[in-house]
Amino acid sequence: MKKCAYICGPLTELSPEEQARIKRLYSEMADVAENVLGIRGFVPHEHYDPIANAKATPAEVDAAERLQVCERTSVLIVLAEAPSWGGGIEVEMANRSDVPVLIFCKQDKLEKRLVSRLLRGNPAVKAVHTFNADDELSDLLKAALAAL
Repeated sequence: MKKCAYICGPLTELSPEEQARIKRLYSEMADVAENVLGIRGFVPHEHYDPIANAKATPAEVDAAERLQVCERTSVLIVLAEAPSWGGGIEVEMANRSDVPVLIFCKQDKLEKRLVSRLLRGNPAVKAVHTFNADDELSDLLKAALAAL
């Protein structure tokens, strides 16, 4: 089985408007990964959306996503848009599985120190990439993946 990119970041506590925007970005990032790596990125909300798949138990979600990150992922891509407990856990799973991590965040969030130093300091993190507008993200991701 060919390994793919894994896209992660916040979702659960976002407003419905922000959830829609973030889901669109995650899906676009998965498509960029496919264009560069030859296999579409794994996007957790497409499999375990907290609303659409509300019946999945926490243990089921953990087992499925742990398997995906630890055994089926070539690179973990973090979109650090808002606080996320799950994203930090996924980064540590990647670290323990020798999966490289790329973090993407808005420039102003980084400048205002709104992206955790603990997250950025994880040994698996290979780079932190910043952008100012959503429409910059695809080209930035494409270049970062091509450089791996």
